[in-house]
Amino acid sequence: MGSLQVRLVLTYLGTILVTLGLAALSLFLLIGDYRDSISYSNLEDISRLIDSQANAAIQSSISRKEPPPRGADLLLGLRSALTGDGAEDAGEPTSVAVVNRQGQVLPGLSASTSSFDGARIDNPPASDPTSRQPQRCHLTTAEGASLLCVAIPLSDTMRESFPSEDAYAMVVAEPVASLNQVFGDLVPRLVFSGLIGVAAALLFGFILSQSVAAPLRNISRAARNVARGNYRQRVPATGPTEVRDLAATFNRMTEQVQRSQQTLRDFLANISHELKTPLTSIRGFSEAILDGTIDDPEGVQRSARIINGESGRVLRLVEELLDLSRIESGQVPMRLEEFGVNELVQHVGDVFSLRSEDTGIRLDVDGALTSRIHGDFERLEQVLNNLMDNAFRHTQSGGTVRVGASVNGPGFVQVTVADTGGGIPGTELPYLFDRFYRAQGSAGKGHGLGLAIAREIVRAHGGEIWATSEVGKGTAFHFTLPVAKPGTRAAAQR
Repeated sequence: MGSLQVRLVLTYLGTILVTLGLAALSLFLLIGDYRDSISYSNLEDISRLIDSQANAAIQSSISRKEPPPRGADLLLGLRSALTGDGAEDAGEPTSVAVVNRQGQVLPGLSASTSSFDGARIDNPPASDPTSRQPQRCHLTTAEGASLLCVAIPLSDTMRESFPSEDAYAMVVAEPVASLNQVFGDLVPRLVFSGLIGVAAALLFGFILSQSVAAPLRNISRAARNVARGNYRQRVPATGPTEVRDLAATFNRMTEQVQRSQQTLRDFLANISHELKTPLTSIRGFSEAILDGTIDDPEGVQRSARIINGESGRVLRLVEELLDLSRIESGQVPMRLEEFGVNELVQHVGDVFSLRSEDTGIRLDVDGALTSRIHGDFERLEQVLNNLMDNAFRHTQSGGTVRVGASVNGPGFVQVTVADTGGGIPGTELPYLFDRFYRAQGSAGKGHGLGLAIAREIVRAHGGEIWATSEVGKGTAFHFTLPVAKPGTRAAAQR
């Protein structure tokens, strides 16, 4: 019972059994009316046949100038023609009788296996015999037995064949079949149909359950492999829609886990590499001082400066990592306020104006856009400072660094920092914002975390950041910021 496939098969089987049980119950409740309806239809057909044969027999006798059959002889002949020899022993006791207008069977005018003396019908035909349509009724014998019957008014020709002036209608009757008899006839058929349904349920239940259970087993097997550290597991998306969705979700999950594990390994490798050089320097110079290798005051002073610089480098790396982690996890609150984007651009331009003069690099600041944005001024300044610093470091003297803002569709402004440096190959652009990534040919200070921090700050403001570059012509970094909506200043203060 623990297997999903077994449970599905048993569910299909139980559904078939319940359905058959309800069908049998419904059949039991409806079989009476259905049985009577079929019996009445048969009796109506028989009554028309008997009426036609009786009229034909009388007309044939008249045409041969013979006396027509009279009374009980006519009824016996009709019944014999109806049932055939041995029909009574075969269990088909169809009876024929003649009744008066009150519905009483006329004495001696019946052909039956039992006496109809004192019998009567509960619903005599209408007084107008011209329509001569069979009418359903019940015939009750003197012993209290009940029979289904159909009464049809006698034609003028047939009425002359009966000596009694009270002869009015002919009745064809047969006993009411009991439910035991009906079920005795239906039970073998129901059992046979039920066995076929059960066999079909088992077969199709196994096939359908297999289509559900097999993909789930594949997913379960793949999940166990992922738990053991095999993150390359993928499962085919087969089976019902829900199972295919589950397989697709599992594949996306394993891809994300694999990517996260790879990122973690890269992070550990990068952080180890970044820490190894300064820590090696710190350890080497400190050991040299301790063991007396460096004992002159000038050497000790120089070693102390190196140790201080390298320890500061390690501290900056740790601070940047903590800053990036806090921003990614949303632990750094953004002090949102409304200000003009030109204020931000002009401020950063003023900060780098002295560096522009010292390096001989032209600084072009476009602060004409007056759109107002809603954000953290200091954090956005950090983004621009990082981009400007990269631009100056990769631009030769005599080159140009441009910073400005423009409208980027409805509700957004775009800030751009462009340089005329050597450019970045297109294959490296997708990785610029990854942790510790530094493009080929980059040199100088930095740990490859500045652009990763800039991306998280821009995303925290609801924008996006990207880079475009052409080797030999320069690189441009762009990021978008949402325009301040009316009432945002008050919202920020609240």
